[in-house]
Amino acid sequence: EILSGLVGSEMCIRDRDRCMSILVNPQWLMARIDSNRAPVILDVRWYRDHLGGYDHYLEHHIPNAIYVDLEQDLTGAHNPARGRRPFPTKEKVQELTRRWGIDKDSYVVVYDSVEGTSAARVWWILRNAGVKDVFFLDGGLQRWEHAGMPTLTGPGIIPLDGNFKVSDEPCMPTVDVEEVAEWPQHGILLDARSERRYQGHFEYNDARLGHIPGAYNLPTYGNYGPNHQFLDFESLLDRFEALGITTGSEVAVYCGSGNLATHTIAALEVAGLPGASLYMGGWSQWCLDPKRPASRGLLP
Repeated sequence: EILSGLVGSEMCIRDRDRCMSILVNPQWLMARIDSNRAPVILDVRWYRDHLGGYDHYLEHHIPNAIYVDLEQDLTGAHNPARGRRPFPTKEKVQELTRRWGIDKDSYVVVYDSVEGTSAARVWWILRNAGVKDVFFLDGGLQRWEHAGMPTLTGPGIIPLDGNFKVSDEPCMPTVDVEEVAEWPQHGILLDARSERRYQGHFEYNDARLGHIPGAYNLPTYGNYGPNHQFLDFESLLDRFEALGITTGSEVAVYCGSGNLATHTIAALEVAGLPGASLYMGGWSQWCLDPKRPASRGLLP
C-alpha cells in the first residue's frame, strides 16, 4: 500500500521499479499527509554557510514536516580524527527517531531545497539504523510548491515519542580509512566532490588538496537535472556504467564529509545498483594525516 503510486513505477515488479521506489512525487505525498497512514516528513534544509535553514523552514514548509538541523542532529561530536562532520552515534540516532515520532511501522519522506544533497544524509542514517521505508520527495520543496501544494508557516508539529528501535548492527555497508586505501585494488572508488576539488585546484573546507589515489571523480551534481530531480533511471544507469559499474560491482563512495556521497549512493540505488559502501570519514579525514598520499589532476 505504501509503495503504490511511487514515482516512475506502479508496484515494485521489475528491478527498475524496486530501485526507483525511493522517490516519491508531490501528489503521492499530499494524498497521504492527512491519511490514517501518514508518513513522518523531515525537512532537512541546510546551506553551506550553516545559516538560515530553520528560518526558511519557519517561512514555509510542507504540512506536518519536522525540521532537522544537519549540524546539530545529523552530526556527531566534533572529532577531527573521524572527519569534519562525523556521523551520529547509534545512541544519538535512537534519540532522534524517538523525537521525530518514528515507530516500528513508520515510513519516512525526506526533502530539502538543494536537490536532495542534505536530505540524503538523513536518508542514509535512517536506512543504516534499520528504517526500511525512507523516501525522497524528488525535486524537493521547489517541486512541491511548483505543483501548487500548500505550505505552512511557523513552528511545526511536535510528534509523540516514537517506538522504533535502532538496529544493533549497521544496515548499510561502510568502509574505514584503512579499507578505502586498498579499495581501488579490487573495486571502484568514487569521489563525489566537484572536479576542482578532486583535481586539487581548489579547497574551501579541508586541510589539503587532491583526492584519494585510485578514486574516480563523479560529481554528485551530475545525479540531478535543472528541475532539481534525480535523473531518470536510464540516464543514471548510463552515467555509472560509463565507469564500469554494473550489477555486482564493488563500489565505495566518499566526498568531503558525507552529504554528497550519500546522495550518490541513493542515485546508484535509483539506477538499480544498490549496495555501495560509504567511506564516512571522507576526504576531511583522509587528508589530515600527511602520511596518506594525495593525487592531483584528472586521473585516479
